[in-house]
Amino acid sequence: MKKNEMYLPAIRALGTLIHVKKHDCLYNRTHIDKYVYCLEKGLCALHSVSASGKERIYQYFLPGDLISFTPAYRRSYPDDTFYAFSITAKSACSLYQIPYSTFLDFMAKHPEFYRWLFETTITHYDNALRHCYTLQDGDNFISLCQALSELAILENSRYVIHRDFSYNEIASYLGIHTITVTRLIGRLKEMGVITKEGHVTVILDMDRLTRLARGEK
Repeated sequence: MKKNEMYLPAIRALGTLIHVKKHDCLYNRTHIDKYVYCLEKGLCALHSVSASGKERIYQYFLPGDLISFTPAYRRSYPDDTFYAFSITAKSACSLYQIPYSTFLDFMAKHPEFYRWLFETTITHYDNALRHCYTLQDGDNFISLCQALSELAILENSRYVIHRDFSYNEIASYLGIHTITVTRLIGRLKEMGVITKEGHVTVILDMDRLTRLARGEK
């Protein structure tokens, strides 16, 4: 059993199950809801939108992830930098909504949970750091392989990419053109690494995809 699966039942029990629509905002600095969310179903993202309307995605959240727990510890920031960021539902989502006070009380009573939360934070940090690098200097093919390997979820004993990861969504995440994503996906299909079943991308060879994400053959 994965560490997050050990804690998920207890985390779910702290909150109330809610359902949100695609594009609903879960958190931003202008209207803080004071809730931690445990994502049960769907897809969310940490992103920003420029004055010209251009979206930049920094981090995706998949089922089993905790969302918006950082503000429970840091309530204010010294400047307006973080007003640019929001956490938004990228699909219809089901989440357990947990008040900050309830979450912090659980943390105080279960100090062993801190280690898992620390590991989760480091994982998110590493993914965001790697993503920022690939936006500037990364190889498009390697970047796509990294994104697919990180965003894959285990479903019915096979790895799949969330249905809401359209080519446009992936292109926005990687900072490249949709046509480029289509071409690179086609390359992975020809290599036998992935396949498409309707709107679902299925990873046939996760080991090879992981090697390709590292720049190996």
